[in-house]
Amino acid sequence: MFKRRVALLVAIAFLMTIIVPGFLSAPTKAVAAAKNPIVFKIYWGDSNAEPVDVWKTPIGKKVEQITGVRLQFEFIVGSDEETKAGIMLASGDLPDLINAHNVVNKFIEAGALVPLDNYIAKYGKNIKKWYDAKALKKLKYPKDGHIYYLTPFREESDPLYSFAGFWLPIYVLKENKWPVVRDIDTYFKIIKDAVKKHPTYNGKPTIGFTALTDSWRIYVLMQQPLRLEGYPNDGGWLIDEKTGVVKDSYTMPYAKTYYKILNQMWNEGLLDKEMFSQNYDQYLAKISSGRVVGFYDERWQIQSAIDSLEKQGLYDRIPIAMPVLKKGVKRDRYNVVTMGTGAGISITKKCKDPVAAFKFLDRMAGEDILKLINWGIQGQDYYVKNGKMYKDAKQIQNYMNPDYRKKQGIGGNIWFAFPRPPFDWTYSDKSGKISWDYSDQALEQRYKPYEKEVLKVYKIKSFKDLFSPTWNSPYGYGWDIKLPDDLQAIQNQADDLQRRYIAKAIMAKPGEYDKIWNEYLNKMKNIPIKKVIDFRQKEIQRRLKEWN
Repeated sequence: MFKRRVALLVAIAFLMTIIVPGFLSAPTKAVAAAKNPIVFKIYWGDSNAEPVDVWKTPIGKKVEQITGVRLQFEFIVGSDEETKAGIMLASGDLPDLINAHNVVNKFIEAGALVPLDNYIAKYGKNIKKWYDAKALKKLKYPKDGHIYYLTPFREESDPLYSFAGFWLPIYVLKENKWPVVRDIDTYFKIIKDAVKKHPTYNGKPTIGFTALTDSWRIYVLMQQPLRLEGYPNDGGWLIDEKTGVVKDSYTMPYAKTYYKILNQMWNEGLLDKEMFSQNYDQYLAKISSGRVVGFYDERWQIQSAIDSLEKQGLYDRIPIAMPVLKKGVKRDRYNVVTMGTGAGISITKKCKDPVAAFKFLDRMAGEDILKLINWGIQGQDYYVKNGKMYKDAKQIQNYMNPDYRKKQGIGGNIWFAFPRPPFDWTYSDKSGKISWDYSDQALEQRYKPYEKEVLKVYKIKSFKDLFSPTWNSPYGYGWDIKLPDDLQAIQNQADDLQRRYIAKAIMAKPGEYDKIWNEYLNKMKNIPIKKVIDFRQKEIQRRLKEWN
């Protein structure tokens, strides 16, 4: 009897060695990974990204536990992505992973990045769920046909707000009986009247119109004439969506007309006298003060200023985007939806374990992690009822608090650079949208009381309803075309000339504007910008043919 029991115990022990490891493999591996994570160094070359180490947040720690990977971040200092890229490539000092952002082509041309094609085919379980063959085809580098990064699907705006526009504060809209401002002349007249009626605010002069001109962010001033002509943000290029014909905006006739309006406002004292010397923080501080009447910008760049106004309770000073156009233009393209081909996260040739690094990137596209980084921690940031994800009142309050999201690790531009589907897609278990922001509950709850009052006055459900329907670009984003170094140098030359002369023209004394503009056009003739146009046109036409 005793021998039978011993034999039985031995048999059970043997079975346990076979069954239990398989049965407990996931939690066992997770515990082991948490104790001994693989550490990858990553350089974050996006000068726009807030340098927040998400791996130190509660959600980041859970991601580390699930993936078995810890990231050590190096963020770019300053905003010169190109210079930093040159230094890294010259020294050969590369990390394991890199978000090369606007200069990824430099790393590709230098042979510094690992092609991902074979890894996607072999290990891309989650990636192939979101990126079909057509999407992967778009991500191939035109010169050699390889994929070097996986661009996250990008939405230029969420369902609640327009991506960009010409902004006016609520009190001004109210005083003008709630107009939908579609005409640039009307827009500036409203600004003039507002400054005349309210010359000061909190003891400081009211600013009629300001602009963001700090470093590369000056692009929002450069693109204003294109927006008014009804073009999307294609990086300063006018693109025919059917033929692929490309024109540059450097010398477009309407640019002269528009900047002359700003010149007149400058001489009338209606433009911000510091707008060509202020930095980004100073620009945001002015909007946050409530004394700016008008400006053009993209919402993501001014969100912190809106948050600040809300915290101060200055609801009547919060700006609302308007679909302003040049007279005679019927349709705006402030909102675009498409799959961009700009950079995501790449694996460098110096990576100590490229297979493990790719498996990590694929794991980041897993639905459990997507829920974690977009919805938060179950029980803390959302709850599940009848298989559906929801947020209660407190969880919604926390989610809408940017300080809480930052501390908890929910959302943020670091997570958004990893491979992911569009936020409005649905999880395979039908529990909800990829991001809570796109859920039905969010559409009902995200708007604050003051916003609901404005929507009610305008008789609309979303602030996007003030604009033309979102446009689906057949060629992607014109701004994410990567130029060879020689052509990039030509475009940089043209950009620098444009920036100098537009500032000079806007600040010109009365009667000097035309002279300065003609001088600018003559100097632009010396730059062989047609080479850049021809390259871009060839790429746009390739995209139109292959993507559609």
